[in-house]
Amino acid sequence: MKFIYGIGAAFLIIIITFLNQTQAQTQQLTIGHSFVLHSNVLDEDRTIMVSLPLNYQNSQSKYPVLYLLDAEGNFNFTAGVMQFLASTIQMPEMILIGIRNTNRNRDFTPAKVEGNPNTGGADNFLDFLEKELMPYVDKNYSTVPYKILVGHSLCGMFSFYAFFTRPQLFNSSVAISPWLIHNNHYIMDFSKEHLGKITSLNKAVYFTAGSLERAELLNTMDEFTGLLKNSAPKDFHWEYNLMQNEDHETQVLAAIYDGLKFIYEGWTFPQDRLTEGLDPIENHFKSLSAKYGYEISPPEILLNGAGYVFLQKHLIDEAITIFKRNVELYPKSPNVYDSLGEAYENKNDLENAKRNYYLGYTLGVAVNHPYTKIFKTNLDRVLEKLNRN
Repeated sequence: MKFIYGIGAAFLIIIITFLNQTQAQTQQLTIGHSFVLHSNVLDEDRTIMVSLPLNYQNSQSKYPVLYLLDAEGNFNFTAGVMQFLASTIQMPEMILIGIRNTNRNRDFTPAKVEGNPNTGGADNFLDFLEKELMPYVDKNYSTVPYKILVGHSLCGMFSFYAFFTRPQLFNSSVAISPWLIHNNHYIMDFSKEHLGKITSLNKAVYFTAGSLERAELLNTMDEFTGLLKNSAPKDFHWEYNLMQNEDHETQVLAAIYDGLKFIYEGWTFPQDRLTEGLDPIENHFKSLSAKYGYEISPPEILLNGAGYVFLQKHLIDEAITIFKRNVELYPKSPNVYDSLGEAYENKNDLENAKRNYYLGYTLGVAVNHPYTKIFKTNLDRVLEKLNRN
């Protein structure tokens, strides 16, 4: 299949609209599934929402996991943002795990609030994450050891508490307007006490506030950023964004989008370097592997694009080398065989073209790939050429 490189940012809106539709002309569209996990720690059932990468079922890859709090309100558009950023090679494909609330004030507050006994359950909720949910996810889904926490308001405040008390749980976080003024600024006092004791915190955190929010919160955010500047370990990578003309609620979607781009800063391989061939691409993702702490392979879509750059320049052997690497990395993908078949067809190596077109077509049929008819057309064309010979 031909590769189209570069998609306009407006496509984000199209993807989100598409993902939130419940019904197409002939079939229902879904963005994920949910399951109920009983928590012995919390003594209750918890509903967990899951969105998987598009080709998850037909892939041998393993994926980072984004844990989303307040999932009942933020799940659909977060899935859309993640799909868009991955499809434009600005971050990896990821598994989205959304946690629906049962008792928000209880789960995300670190300490009891005077006069409100239904608070102060943050440590229990961290136990639930560490001892029950995360092991379940790692056992039942194809994961790598890289986890992101995304939370808004109380959940954003909770994310800082989690980082400072159990830094092993998450590698990075997006904290959207963290409610640092809760309980007489409890988390501020907690941070002042604990942050200076932490000598290393090799994490990435992006946090926001809206310029239209209440002055008390904005002043506290300024105080908090001052604390980070003076007391955070040198390896703590953070950024604060005061989002103009946004209030406490309206910033959420943009904050997730910007936060993920911050966490995956440097992920994108420059388009103008595709002409340099396979080695620079491989080296780029080796450096990303070192940065993120797990083995990262070049994405299929990127290698496919690089292969077609060379094919269009009639550098067919170089294209074949890149397409072969894609087959090696993604042997369950019909498209990698179709692209390799096209390169061999351009070389007039019709037997190898036939073999790869056939693999692409049969795999396409098996997984109901949307381009299966095109795979069949390519196979039939080469068979016709062979018959004429």
